[in-house]
Amino acid sequence: MRIGLAGLIRGALTHAKMLLLVCVALGMGGAGTFLLEGRLNSDLGQLIQPKGDQNWYQSNQAFQAAFPSYQQTALVVVRGRDAFAVEATTQLLKDAFDARGGFDQVFAPAVEPFIKAHRLYFLEPADLTKWLQGAEFNFGVLQRLSEQPTLAATLLIIADMLGVQSGQPLPITLQHAIDGLLAGQPTAQAFYPLVSPEQTDFFNLIIVNGRQSLDEPLPNEQIVRTLRSIIDQQALPESIEIELTGEVVLAHEEISAALTGIEIAGVASILILGVILLVGIGDVRIISAIFLVLLTGVGLTLGYATLTIGSFNTLSMLFVVMFFGLGVDFAAHLALRLQADQATNADTMIAAIQDMAPALALCTVTSAIAFLSFTPTAYAGMAELGIISAGGMVIALLLTLLMIPAFLTLWPPLKKPPPLTFLSVKWLPKYQTPLTLILLAAMPGALYLASHLEFNYSVLSMRDADAPGMKALTRLQENGQQTDYSVVLLADTAQEASRLKTRLAALESVASVQTPADVIPAAQTDKHHRIRAVAELYRDLWTPPEIDEQPLALATALEYLQDRIPSLKGQSLQTAQQIATFAKTLESDPAKLALFDAALAQQLGRSKQDLRNLLDAAPFTFSALPKTLQQRLISPQGQHLISVQPRLALTDKARTDQFINDVRTIAPMIAGRSAVEWGIGEVVVNAFQEAIFLTLVGVIICLVLYFRNVLTACLVLVPIAFTLILTFAMSSFLSLTLNMANILVVPLIIGLGVDSGVHVTHRFFKGGALRHQRATRRAVLISGLTTLGTFLSLILSPHQGAASIGLLLTIAIAWLLLLSLFLLPSLLSFFSQRGLLPGRAV
Repeated sequence: MRIGLAGLIRGALTHAKMLLLVCVALGMGGAGTFLLEGRLNSDLGQLIQPKGDQNWYQSNQAFQAAFPSYQQTALVVVRGRDAFAVEATTQLLKDAFDARGGFDQVFAPAVEPFIKAHRLYFLEPADLTKWLQGAEFNFGVLQRLSEQPTLAATLLIIADMLGVQSGQPLPITLQHAIDGLLAGQPTAQAFYPLVSPEQTDFFNLIIVNGRQSLDEPLPNEQIVRTLRSIIDQQALPESIEIELTGEVVLAHEEISAALTGIEIAGVASILILGVILLVGIGDVRIISAIFLVLLTGVGLTLGYATLTIGSFNTLSMLFVVMFFGLGVDFAAHLALRLQADQATNADTMIAAIQDMAPALALCTVTSAIAFLSFTPTAYAGMAELGIISAGGMVIALLLTLLMIPAFLTLWPPLKKPPPLTFLSVKWLPKYQTPLTLILLAAMPGALYLASHLEFNYSVLSMRDADAPGMKALTRLQENGQQTDYSVVLLADTAQEASRLKTRLAALESVASVQTPADVIPAAQTDKHHRIRAVAELYRDLWTPPEIDEQPLALATALEYLQDRIPSLKGQSLQTAQQIATFAKTLESDPAKLALFDAALAQQLGRSKQDLRNLLDAAPFTFSALPKTLQQRLISPQGQHLISVQPRLALTDKARTDQFINDVRTIAPMIAGRSAVEWGIGEVVVNAFQEAIFLTLVGVIICLVLYFRNVLTACLVLVPIAFTLILTFAMSSFLSLTLNMANILVVPLIIGLGVDSGVHVTHRFFKGGALRHQRATRRAVLISGLTTLGTFLSLILSPHQGAASIGLLLTIAIAWLLLLSLFLLPSLLSFFSQRGLLPGRAV
């Protein structure tokens, strides 16, 4: 093998220029292959592939098949402090969405014609009484304005009512007319809002179903952009607030954050890498060789990934940043060794490479094992990252062994490393023993803290809480409104649905339970009789009034109002004066006055028609509901949809666990987004356990085979075990948690942690010149710092999952570097001095 490696290296050195050109060309070809054939798979649903026999998975598949209208939804939230303005805006946006087209379905329950017409039946008896009393109170004003819906008639009513009603609430029609005049707008409202008088904030939902474009980097971008474009084109009242949330919007925000994070982390990692290499190595030629290897390796790995996987998911995109952090490890170790040996000819280079190649190969294998450990698990997204990264490690090794010596043959490095006191690491042996004792003393406390580290499987906890979609979702959950993040159940009959509702509603963690039967209001017959009494009062109002051949002149009405002004006081006086001023401006512009009167008459006519629909509506049964609404409640197969809303927003694991487990005690076959994410959490935990087991077994076998000594293999693993404990302890102390993204860190620490340990142990047994030992420690320190710096750049990512990976790996690599340079040499010396280790293990 050594002869074959020597021949390969000698051939590479002989044809150095050609080799570099071929490698760079292959790298560019790989990048080109990715640009032409590669794609981004943004379907988050494919990151996990659970087994079909799991209850939550089966239930959710059944739910998706029975109720497709609840899949791939965006929620448009219309908020405001005026119920009528919120309703009008909701209708405006729904009509605009329907007119634009391109959506599978647009559903706005609050403005659904059937629901609007029957809203009185949904009121509680006490609220219905108040509303009917308001309708009687408002009748006189509405009747007067209906006779002549003009500004002139409005001024007469205002003049008559302001003094009489001083300090008292005005009828709703008059109050809206006054508010409109003060704002310079014609407004007419024929009835009181059908909400509690104490309510001050109102919101409606528009549910939009759209299709993803999975061949695009941002599959939901077109849906979200179209919604925002339509909203921006509308002339909305300033008091109205529009929010976007739901599955489509949240997924779009997450993928956008992931892509942006890769760009930011990629640039930052290159800058950090350059600074560390410049300070740590100080030789521009070696640094250039390392960067050439890294850039070529990224290109080749992109091509490899395109040919093997075909696409990148939101997790496997991280390989680009990881390659910079891990690929530099091999290149730095070999380059610094060649620099320390002042290897400028073929023989000295081959000797150095033959000495280091076995350790580099072992590091490649252990890193690949760590990456591949998720491959046999159900965590498909992490498995794809593992396959790509494992291939990248092999590519990095081959390029290091070929390109570094070829480059340094053409452009030899400095004869001696720069005299950097700190990075020369001559001081390390002096502090190994005391620092080792300190670390050992800290272990009991670290173990205690590490035992309290939690795993949070909530996808919401990985998302940016300040992102617009997340803010909107949180507000909806706090309002007790049904959102994607709830639990749904399917019942075969109405009786079964009723029984489940009774039991579920008693749970402390449950805010509400909705069944199809809840759509039908109670006590409809009694409500109908009460409504009919008011309807009789309004009957004559529906007959169009006779048109007065000589309508009231605005000048006459304005004069009448001005005559009343001196008798008014306080706010009434100020209101009348402002209205009179506005009326004068219209009096001088007949064209504007005509437009104002026409708009006022039109609004009043529409509002009166809505009022008539309310008063004429009859009691109804479920079969009378529109088909579009029925299909959202009962499937064609007769399955009844039960929606269970949590009492608290499901933004952390404790709340989610409590809610899900409570519901499952009554109904194990749960579905819905919250149930899916909870189930996926279980899948990820199992995948995590499998990956750790496979990594440990694979790494131990490799170490034993390489060092041919069990104790030596165990000593290499000690810093890794300490690293995991200290990392978990610090994470627990900082209130960090493991999540579905950063769970990758644990097997990765095991695989990558072996690298530094192998180099230190390899050099310990090999011995050799002091410069070799210092070069090894120097390389371990520099590669550790570059890896740390690269992963640190991930913290800048707006994607919380990627940022958590970066933070956890930064903590882990820092501890691993410290332990590899201090604890491991101390342990090797301790056991070697007592004759428990062989003098030469390799």
